[in-house]
Amino acid sequence: MKTRLCLIALALAAAFGAHAQDSATPPPDGQGMHGQQRRPPDPQERAQKLAKHLDLNAQQQAQVLAILQTQQQKMQALRSGAARGPDRRDQAKAIMEDGDRQIQSVLSDSQRQRYLTLKERAIEKRQEKQGTAEPSRPMPDAGQ
Repeated sequence: MKTRLCLIALALAAAFGAHAQDSATPPPDGQGMHGQQRRPPDPQERAQKLAKHLDLNAQQQAQVLAILQTQQQKMQALRSGAARGPDRRDQAKAIMEDGDRQIQSVLSDSQRQRYLTLKERAIEKRQEKQGTAEPSRPMPDAGQ
């Protein structure tokens, strides 16, 4: 019985080890895992994560969800539109900054500080992943 369990464990370890080696190489066409393109973040998932990390009440969570859904709709419209290059990038940045300001306006002072800390960590993580060494800029305050 012990021998059989050991063999099963070894077989599983070998299978997962081979899979880890295969998935360590990035796809050649710039797409995500398994040839799929990166999907936009789900507003519902993002709202739930923010609710958990920021201790949002039900009203705040509903407001944040509405903001994120509107933001996603605007980004989808931008992606399907004719704008390209720097103009499109500037429009996307404006959509994201507007959504960020709206979210911050829903939060209390302590929640806003935690939100800014979360955003700062996400920026640092993204920069590490991309290998950029630029210092991160703080996000604009809701009062600006």
